[in-house]
Amino acid sequence: MKRDLVYLAAALMLAGCSQQDVNKEYVINSPSQPKEIRTGHLDMGGTAPDGGSIEVNNYYMSIDGKSVVPVMGEFHYTRYPAEQWEQEIVKMKAGGVTVLPTYVFWALHQPEEGVWDWSGNRNLRHFLELCKKHSMPVIIRIGPFCHGEMRQGSFPDWIFAKPLVVRSNDPLYLHYVNLHYLEIGKQLAGLYYKDGGPIIGCQLENEMQHSAAPWGTIYPGEPFDYTSADYDKDITLIGVGVQTKEITTKEQGEEHMRTLLKMAKEAGIITPFYTATGWGNAAVIDNQAIPVTSAYTYPFWEEPRMSPFMLFKDIHAHPDYEPVRYAPTDFPSFCAEMGAGIQMIYSQRPLVTARAAQALMIRTLGSGCNGIGYYMYHGGSTPLRADHIGSYQDEPMGMPKISYDFQAPLGEFGLEHESYRYLRTIHSFLADFGDILAPMETVLPKGWERLTPDNRDDLRYAMRVKDGSGFLFMVNFQDHDNDRHDLSNLAITVDGMRIPETGTFTLPKDESMILPFNIDLSGAMLKYATAFPLMKIDDNGTPHYFFFAAEGMQPEYKFDGEEVRKVEAGLNSTFDINNVRITTLTLEQALNACKVNGKLYITSATIVPYVDHIELHQLSDNKFSYIEYPSAEGFEEKVIEVEAVNPKCEVTKVGVRHANVHCPEAAQNPKQVNEYFMQVDYTADVAMAFLNNQMVQDEFWHGTPWMIGLNRHAHHLKDKDMVFYFRPMYQGHTCLRDLPSELQPDFSESAQVLDIRSISIVPQYRVSLPLAQ
Repeated sequence: MKRDLVYLAAALMLAGCSQQDVNKEYVINSPSQPKEIRTGHLDMGGTAPDGGSIEVNNYYMSIDGKSVVPVMGEFHYTRYPAEQWEQEIVKMKAGGVTVLPTYVFWALHQPEEGVWDWSGNRNLRHFLELCKKHSMPVIIRIGPFCHGEMRQGSFPDWIFAKPLVVRSNDPLYLHYVNLHYLEIGKQLAGLYYKDGGPIIGCQLENEMQHSAAPWGTIYPGEPFDYTSADYDKDITLIGVGVQTKEITTKEQGEEHMRTLLKMAKEAGIITPFYTATGWGNAAVIDNQAIPVTSAYTYPFWEEPRMSPFMLFKDIHAHPDYEPVRYAPTDFPSFCAEMGAGIQMIYSQRPLVTARAAQALMIRTLGSGCNGIGYYMYHGGSTPLRADHIGSYQDEPMGMPKISYDFQAPLGEFGLEHESYRYLRTIHSFLADFGDILAPMETVLPKGWERLTPDNRDDLRYAMRVKDGSGFLFMVNFQDHDNDRHDLSNLAITVDGMRIPETGTFTLPKDESMILPFNIDLSGAMLKYATAFPLMKIDDNGTPHYFFFAAEGMQPEYKFDGEEVRKVEAGLNSTFDINNVRITTLTLEQALNACKVNGKLYITSATIVPYVDHIELHQLSDNKFSYIEYPSAEGFEEKVIEVEAVNPKCEVTKVGVRHANVHCPEAAQNPKQVNEYFMQVDYTADVAMAFLNNQMVQDEFWHGTPWMIGLNRHAHHLKDKDMVFYFRPMYQGHTCLRDLPSELQPDFSESAQVLDIRSISIVPQYRVSLPLAQ
């Protein structure tokens, strides 16, 4: 065999060919025995007053009798202004989020013993009522230990002063936890799924017997003391990881989790299902809670490395960060913390790209995950403590004092990061194809276990299949690898059917795709397509399916009994077959595509769909372009222009490190402006913003302008100036290794760099459209 490969390589060299010029033919086949899907062994499920139901088997969840792949997007209500909650909830919904998990941070609600605060940005009940208004189901994460990069994992400071052992069945600790649960229960009363409310799930604790947070009370140079039970000190990890130590206290951890579940139920917190951290040998709760999984490709708590999370596997049988403390195939694979973004710390500022987020999720779905969850999906700002001395953020770990942007799809001030739209294409696919995907099992090609993260030449792929129908999942991206290349001359034979029928296809560098095969499209049998299925709409009685093509990949369709049909992606690509309509969008059009109330909108603006109207938001540009389909105009683009604004902004630099900004006009938005943003274009190490003698925002510089939403500060901007303080970036800073070469500061003239280039006010314009009926 080796001699044959040598001869082949020599022949290629003589012919002037590279291995990329040779067809790479891959083969994958359905299993002889389908996956066993079992019911009845899990103590989960519930019904709603309107007859709705939630059921969970060992492979997927069903809602109202229909299998689903939920999209869970974390958003912390206490980290965002209450006045803007509704806008952000509907923005998340437009992004394809179908379940909203949120932490209840103990320290924020009980800063002093016996003193509870559920007001303002802490008004959990109001937040949940808004979720109910917009039909957004919620998973409530009640702790008591939460972490979430909060000080002490959100334990109040006064707990540290008590003679008790946290995260254990210490009677005094349980006494205070019970009071906490009872207070939460009061806020949630009447808002559970069983009452017709939005709360469908509850997470207890977080990373029990896996990870902890440092206590906030430390001395300079002292090793951290962590918030774990005394008997778990030696096994506690920092962050998410693989547990390599033996846990000799498993029964204590599991008994504590059972105790917390009992206490939560006694406090009235009763939901169709509960969840618990499942990764890294964390403690779980028998068959009463779904153990959720995680994957971070750019963790700030580890040295940068190529992760294994871009390689397909059977994640239902072998979760990431195994070993685990449960039988994985007894539960559906739900991921709760997928690092589509990551928090920055002072020493490390990893940048998570949109392509990294896309690849992680396509790999995870292809590996058999049936519920995808993002930590975080929406960033925010952690409130300062009432004494203004310190932060509620986890400062010992090197966090900013306020910023919790997390590079999330929706950032700290609600602006889109690039990942928002790439992930929306996946969520759109799940909304219309998730019911047929969920029962499909993962099949891996021969030799999959030999692939390594540094392999750049072999195709990474898997399929999910049931009864001959399925989807191919392909990834040509690897985190921490800048040297990947296009994979060309590819073909995959699935159960004897070659894709494509003739010729080959190319999977471009950094691209990830989902391709369908043997899928019934409303009566038209699609044998295969080399395009990504995006959504389905009702086109005046005709089923209309939208796909999109990767740049550099030829889209073609093979329908049963028909010749192969190749198309050029774009709005002119539409064709009909067997009373079904097919349109292939370009990648740009797909990224701009959003389905609202059954209609397709294509626009570069952010879509914000309220109950009775749609708003479009966009920065700087007062001219809105969009396509609404179906409509009398077909795919014709519509344009709305609003009156431009130019608020005055007086910037005064004081010394080298200070800047004073006077902008009273930004305190009052005209009707065409949703929000003003302060854009700070600078190079430094750390930037801080102050209003009314208090720090209100901060940022660790990472190469892009700082955009600060001003609605939350408008009441002060009327008569107060915003003051900035900058600290210079110094040569040799450890964070610089995380930045690409084009973002590196120029240290040729000095070992320190501080450059405040400009500070300006940028309007976010808005227009309102009637909601299509």
